[in-house]
Amino acid sequence: MLQFNLTLNIDVAEQEVQSAINAAQSLLPSILPAPPTYSKTNPADAPVLTLAITSSSMPLSQVEDLVDTRLAPKISQLNGVGLVTISGGQKPAVRIQANPEALSSYGINLEDLRTALTQASVNAAKGNFDGPRQDYQIDANDQLVTTTTIAKLWSPTATALP
Repeated sequence: MLQFNLTLNIDVAEQEVQSAINAAQSLLPSILPAPPTYSKTNPADAPVLTLAITSSSMPLSQVEDLVDTRLAPKISQLNGVGLVTISGGQKPAVRIQANPEALSSYGINLEDLRTALTQASVNAAKGNFDGPRQDYQIDANDQLVTTTTIAKLWSPTATALP
């Protein structure tokens, strides 16, 4: 949470915060799940709108992903919207059980496996457009979320992972 002197123009403070975030991007770890963000809100304000979203044709994890990646960013860009929060839902997760002996027979250790999975599963901003009034972020989610995508990642060889 950031707090400012009441004599400071809030729009100037907002621009300074965005400039500081942009300047620090190259100093942050590349494995952050999401880039840093900020929102200009008054904590004393009550929610103006609450939505409940369901689907009879999509699993809850896909509904949450759709809301998180498409709907919430669009709502947050509307003039006058201070903060959009998402609660509930299900985040997809993949659990991998590795056989160290089988990996070893291919010359692969658990750290090699962890490194390959980490490098192949990235959810990070690819860039941004800076406009005079708004900043748009270019996102692409390259995370591995199904066993099928993980299986396609590599075929172990006697030398190493890709």
